[in-house]
Parts: sequence; C-alpha cells; structure tokens
Amino acid sequence: MSSYVRIIGAASLLDPASGVDGPGEIWIRDDVIVALGAGRPALGPDDEVRVLDAAGTTITPMFVDIHVHLREPGGEESETIRTGTAAALRGGYCTLYAMANTAPTCDRPEVLRTVIERAREAGPVEVVPVSSLSVGLRGRELVDLEANAAAGAGAFSDDGAWLADERLALEALRWAGRNGAVVMQHCEDFELTGSGVLHACSCVQRAGLPGIARDAEDRAVARDIRLAAEAQSALHVCHVSTAGAVAAIRGARAEGLPVSGEVTPHHLVLTAADAVAGGPDFKMKPPLREQHDVDALIEALADGTLDAVATDHAPHSEARKAGGFLTAPFGAIGVETAFPVLFTQLVQSGRLPLRRLVHALTAGPCRVVRRVAPRLVVGAVAQLNFLDLVTTRPVDRAALASRSQNCPFHGQLLAGWPAASWLGGVLHLHGEPGCVRYRTLPGGAGGRKPPSGPLRDT
Repeated sequence: MSSYVRIIGAASLLDPASGVDGPGEIWIRDDVIVALGAGRPALGPDDEVRVLDAAGTTITPMFVDIHVHLREPGGEESETIRTGTAAALRGGYCTLYAMANTAPTCDRPEVLRTVIERAREAGPVEVVPVSSLSVGLRGRELVDLEANAAAGAGAFSDDGAWLADERLALEALRWAGRNGAVVMQHCEDFELTGSGVLHACSCVQRAGLPGIARDAEDRAVARDIRLAAEAQSALHVCHVSTAGAVAAIRGARAEGLPVSGEVTPHHLVLTAADAVAGGPDFKMKPPLREQHDVDALIEALADGTLDAVATDHAPHSEARKAGGFLTAPFGAIGVETAFPVLFTQLVQSGRLPLRRLVHALTAGPCRVVRRVAPRLVVGAVAQLNFLDLVTTRPVDRAALASRSQNCPFHGQLLAGWPAASWLGGVLHLHGEPGCVRYRTLPGGAGGRKPPSGPLRDT
C-alpha cells in the first residue's frame, strides 16, 4: 500500500525553470512529486489518497535566499536561527545562506558546524553557513578556505566589510576558481563611504545627514570584476544598488565573464527620499538610492543581468535602532515580506513579469551558489509554495515572526502572501487558515481514505 497526497484546486502551477505554467494537479508520494499537470499515478486498490485543496492559489517551488543575517551565535537579542527560519518559512523560503558576521565570526569549521547543527534543531528550513573570507572580517588574513569548505560553507564573503586588500582578494578568487567555490563581495570602498549614513543626494543633504556616494560601490565593483577576470574566477556582487554597478556587471557579462549579482526588495521599491521620511528602519547598506537607480535595478532584474533577489535580512533590536540615523545600525528585515512587496509593487504594476520574479527567487539564486533548485518536476522532492495572489493584508511588524521589527514596509497593504508551504513532508499554514486545507472527495475522485497526517499552522 502506498500513501499519496493529491493537490487539487490550484489556479496555476508555475516554475519558469521547468517550463511549467498552467493549471493542473500535483501528486506526492514519500515527499516526492510523482505526477504533475494532467498526469496521475496508477493507484492500487489499497492505496491511501489524501486530497489537499489549494483553493485558487498559485503553486511555485519554494524560495532560496542567498543573503541573510541570522545573528546567531552572539546576536540573539536581535534574531536567532529559530526565529529567523520561522520568518523565512512564512515568507516561502526553504533555504537560507547565513552571512558570517556573527560573534564569534563564522570563520572556522567549528563555528560553521555549530550553525548547521542549530539550524537542524530549529526546524525544516535549511541554513547554509557562509564563511567569511578573512579572519574576523578584518581583511588582513584569509581564513582556511579548504577547511571551511569541507565543514559546509556554501560560499565565502566578508559581507558587512569589503576585502579591500587586492593581494588577498586575488588569492581568494584564484582559489575559488580552482575549486568551484563562490566568492560574494560586499562592494564598498570604505575610504569613500566615510561617516555617511544615507545616500548622498539633495534630500539627504537638506536633512543635514552625511551621505554615501555611488562611487563607493561603483569603484569597488569595477575593481572586483577586474580581479575576477585576472583570477579566471566567478564573482558574485551582493546587494547591487547603483545604476553604475548595474552597467559594470552588464558589461562584464557581455564579455563572457562569470559575474553575477543580486538585488534586495528594498532597493527595488524604495528611495533615499523614503529613507529621510521613514527613519532609521530605512537605514541600510548599501543605502537606498534615487529613482533612476531603482529603474536601472528593475530593468536589470527583468533582463537577467541581475540573477537573484536576496533579502539581506538584517534584524536589529528596537533599542539599537532607536538612536537615530547617526548611530543606528544599518539593515532591515525582509524574508517574510519579500514576495508580497515585489508582487504588489512590481508585478501588479506591470514592471516585472511574475515568471521572472519567481525565477529570481528560485533557480536564479541557486545558479549563483551552484546548487539544484527546488523544482516542479516529476522526481523532485516536494518543496512547494501556495501563493495567494488575490487577498491583501497590511504589513504589521509586530505580527512578524522575526525577533526584530525593523521593517521598512510596516503598514503597506500587500497582495501575494504565501498562504501555505509544503516542506519536509508537512503542510505549513501561514496566517489565516482556510485557504489551503485537506478535504475528502468521493472515492472515485481519488479520496478513498479520510484526511490524516501532517498539518501545521506556522
């Protein structure tokens, strides 16, 4: 006897990487997709079928975020692996790449193994630790790259700092090129940044705040592209924010260089003017820029110049953000709101196709970190999002699962919330129940046994 889950009622199945786009059913056995679309498995007389009604949702693969900060170990007052992965699950994510700026720094095998083990204990969302490039993020000595790769590092990055030493950066890129590893650079020339807190523009100047010029990012991106070409290595540029950086990445790709880039939801929909009006929750690195930068980022995401949407989820406690622009830390949370923000502001406005957004949250980031993406294909492990593209609700930072509330989208009315996710053989319900649920059909329709088994409200 076999036990199946038959998913019916979806408005659409959508997986751009697999070419899936249209109505149909999904059949799951032993947490593996065994039939898709119009297909169905051959059932035996004693097989159990539980019917899951997807109630008009759009089913996609779950999302992968290659740039988050979970703060643990050392920053648990702002976030823990358990609270960060809970927020990610509600946002539709099955996998997170956690940056290394923890305390202690994730620069040694024992710290990497600690992160992996705590994530396994926390829940079903996979956490892949990103090793720092330099010991202690100080930019003076490279970590033991081979040992950290063997311990489970999914990539290498001094995010939060820039590996400014050209000799070390070139050495790291050459090693990555020889070993198929991924170097992610936070491209910021800190000598140019100085004491800046927001983007250098007229509205920030009028507010009496020190600015961060585009050159701080543009020059660092240009240097790292040059070094990657010399090292014959791939390069990934974190949280691209300027039109100049987009142009540099586009030019590198036109020359055949394996350069990739990511963009955050906040850089795609917010500007420096929003930051001045909104307060310290809008203070992030790189800073929110101007509208023509936003337009360049959207165009680059749409045409594939930028491979991935990554949230740069950066929680900070209310006490730390309360000091105002000059003293508050940089960063905003984002894993729980990423898809609703971009669906509402870009897809519904016609600026970005839904297919491209889903690709940039699934196959796109997985291509960057060289892993197999969640897929809607027969034989794939079932990792499914049930997206409600119709119902709207406001963002309430107090109701988010993250331990911190530094959300720049608080109060916005958004559509596209994940209603549920299937991960680890369990249906996880998000928010109000009722949109996705098990129910019984007549036996001839494939519902021979009453519903039973895993159902969880997250």
